[in-house]
Amino acid sequence: MYQMFYKILRIKHLVLVCFIVVGCGFEPIYQIRKAAETPQVFKLAISGSNDNAYTSYKLRRELEMWLPTIVQKVPHSLKLEIKLEESYGDIAFSAAAKVLRSQGHLTAHIEVFDNRATPIHKATLDVVSSYTVDSPEEFPTMAAESGARERLIRNLAQDITHELSLMDVAEQVSGHST
Repeated sequence: MYQMFYKILRIKHLVLVCFIVVGCGFEPIYQIRKAAETPQVFKLAISGSNDNAYTSYKLRRELEMWLPTIVQKVPHSLKLEIKLEESYGDIAFSAAAKVLRSQGHLTAHIEVFDNRATPIHKATLDVVSSYTVDSPEEFPTMAAESGARERLIRNLAQDITHELSLMDVAEQVSGHST
């Protein structure tokens, strides 16, 4: 009798947990992103300083995963130019003037072109991520900085995709097509 009661109680708890998880907007981390039925095609051009070539490369890879989720706005490809600026600096110090926290700042100036010299959409997007500095140990600090850089790139790619999915270019393109 007690076993049956606990079995029913466990099932009720499982149903309640599933309901809560679905209700809160839970998304599986490793879920494959679904592409739009007809995605907009972009020709990517990413530039930045040569010191940050890794950031440009990683951003391109992230965008190649995210851009196919944007619904087609015009029947031809659009050129997407991104100019990156990346900087890191210290933001918190101890009383003994030791660095406690640093942050990374990544800025993207994006322009979308449609076979013309003037852009049809412009935006500047910023992302910031910080990390703890462990001054006596070099490896944890380097790992924390690397993790912050990866977060910056991932967040910027998502922000760029969101910005592009919201842009309204149909009127501008149809009025000025060549």
